[in-house]
Amino acid sequence: MDARKQVIVIGVCGSVAAVEDVKLIRELRRQNFDVYVVMSENAKNIVGKDALEWASEHKVTDKISGSVEHVYFCGVQGIADLLLICPCTANTLSKIACGIDDTSVTTFATTALGSKKKIIIVPAMHISMYHNPFVAENVENLKKQGIKFVEKFEGNKVKFPDIDEIVRVVKEEISKFKD
Repeated sequence: MDARKQVIVIGVCGSVAAVEDVKLIRELRRQNFDVYVVMSENAKNIVGKDALEWASEHKVTDKISGSVEHVYFCGVQGIADLLLICPCTANTLSKIACGIDDTSVTTFATTALGSKKKIIIVPAMHISMYHNPFVAENVENLKKQGIKFVEKFEGNKVKFPDIDEIVRVVKEEISKFKD
């Protein structure tokens, strides 16, 4: 009998780095992960929902409905093994840290945190935003809650890391929870 594929939910925020998610999703699928996507309204201005559906081969969640998608994936009995918020904007990062739940991505994060699901955040923003003392404090608070960060600093930006690096960290984090 085949073992169940591990399920990754990717939360896509409204950073221009979101265009890289199509390649990331395809690579995660090549690594035998089952990948689902939740995206914010702002992300739809950057990357097309159809492209993410093509890459993941699953319907994209772009709003919370009566189907309570966030609970299905990230609830206590949810099927997700990991929530990967990639790219994560300063706005979304700060909302998660402050418990603000007003987008599909933050709803998934709130649910995952409350269910003790594994979360990885890949920030993407200008360095001045990342070094804003309030954002920096939010990053530290999220790290204290056990959220893993994958960061790449280049010039005046916190950039989208190499896809291979993100996949490596995902595999490493998921392997910590194998039976």
